Amino acid sequence: MSAIIVSRTHQYSIEELKNKIDKIILDIQQELEFQSEWETESNLVFRRKGANGSIDIDENNFELTLRLGMMFRALKGTIERQIIKVVDSHLNV
Repeated sequence: MSAIIVSRTHQYSIEELKNKIDKIILDIQQELEFQSEWETESNLVFRRKGANGSIDIDENNFELTLRLGMMFRALKGTIERQIIKVVDSHLNV
């Protein structure tokens, strides 16, 4: 399995960050048709056939990990660029 990892620092409250993450996930879902849910207060998981991932947060850090199965490996570069663009636009990086 191939992985995409996007790590960022942030200065938002956890509640503000979770609101931003909800918007990030909406954008990603439109492109990749993921299903998502908050497993804990600091961990959101998302999945679809052929790919799964998570977003982990704390007071200062944001980390998105996306694991791609065989059917998405050829698109890794395109998917990674799109995810970075979405994350950076919502986190104002």
